[in-house]
This record gives sequence, structure tokens and C-alpha cells, in this order.
Amino acid sequence: MKWKRKLRDEGYIEVDGFRIELSLDNTFLDLDYIPRIIVYDEETSRWYVLRNPIPKGKTLEEGWDNAVEVLEAIARGDVEPILGNDEVGKRLRKALLNLHKNGQDIP
Repeated sequence: MKWKRKLRDEGYIEVDGFRIELSLDNTFLDLDYIPRIIVYDEETSRWYVLRNPIPKGKTLEEGWDNAVEVLEAIARGDVEPILGNDEVGKRLRKALLNLHKNGQDIP
């Protein structure tokens, strides 16, 4: 299955020691929920929030699509992931680049 479709359909993907999930944030107690991407790194046994800006959508579904597009930009090598841990960010970028390069299919 293509990774972007799996992420949208199932809400998560697992690749090269990372679990990448779509999540919601209501940090500012707005009425609107903001789509977020959270990343679990098996090596550090920690969760990270991807801090790259995700454009707000007119609907929640459009917001999810925008979040996936941000990950796709990282997978293409156009954008560096912002996680607050440079080493984890480098490994995540490499995992996504490999995913993109190898046909974008995951089990």
C-alpha cells in the first residue's frame, strides 16, 4: 500500500524504527483542532511532535491532507523535519527518503 494512503486511512505508518501518527492538537484551547504529526522513535523510546508548519485546512480532512503533504515534502528531501532533536530528525529524514525512493510501498 502506498504510504500516504495508509497514513490517511489508518492514521499511522511504521518505517525503519519510527511510528508516525496523525494526531490532533488543541493546545491553545481553540474551538478548532489542529492536525499534528507525532513520531515515536524506537531508538530513544520517546515521542516527538513534528514542528514543521502544517497549513490549516477548511475542514479537518483537508488539514489531514496538508499534514501528509508536509511529510511528503520531507520524504522528497525538500524540507528538514523539525523535532527538537537533530539526530532523530536526521534519521527520520533518511527513513522517509528511503521510503520515497523505494516506491512508496509499505506493508
